[in-house]
Amino acid sequence: MNEIQDIEDRISTLAPRGFMCGYHIRFSRPVRRVTTYATEWTQEYTRRNMIVADPSVIWGMMNDGALRWSTLERHCDDPMGVMAMARSFGVAYGLSIGVGDPQSRTVCGVAHGSREFTDAEVEELLDLVRRGHEIVGRDLHLRPILIEALEAIACGMTHEQACAHLGISRTALRYRLNAAREALDAQDNRQAIQKAIESGLLSSDSPAGIAHGLPTGPAK
Repeated sequence: MNEIQDIEDRISTLAPRGFMCGYHIRFSRPVRRVTTYATEWTQEYTRRNMIVADPSVIWGMMNDGALRWSTLERHCDDPMGVMAMARSFGVAYGLSIGVGDPQSRTVCGVAHGSREFTDAEVEELLDLVRRGHEIVGRDLHLRPILIEALEAIACGMTHEQACAHLGISRTALRYRLNAAREALDAQDNRQAIQKAIESGLLSSDSPAGIAHGLPTGPAK
């Protein structure tokens, strides 16, 4: 069992009503997302698109640390009535947790059905989320020159155009693309680009033109 699974198992034990954690949110996408809330609540939350106005998520995106939901209304508005709806599904007590840099936030909500979390539990949960943030972050580092090579291909450039754009030889480009595929555990350039986007290493709407779409031709 890996480290992140150990951490999430412990969070589950401390949060019997479930938890939701989005690790390293970049370009509005988490690199890893885990939800253990009851299916009925998750479906209702998703159907109403509550995440756009969820005060527990908003607080976690804007603050470092942990805050009990019982005091959340003093800090954030709740125009969609997310917290009241959560209580109606038995998600009565909880914490909002936020850690990390603004460009790569990890936000976690943890719930208890019958009581507030103790101070000791709050400290442990905050530590667990911080550790999870660090562990997931270890896999996100890709050298800038590798990102540049992937981005050039993602823009639809041929290898010749990418070489001219980057000022490198075909051999150097091939080496960088191979290194990027290996680092991302990808079988080809297309999969490497997709994984880089999903990991927040490349933006799907970057100024360089990734919004024009992934390359449609065969990977070279």
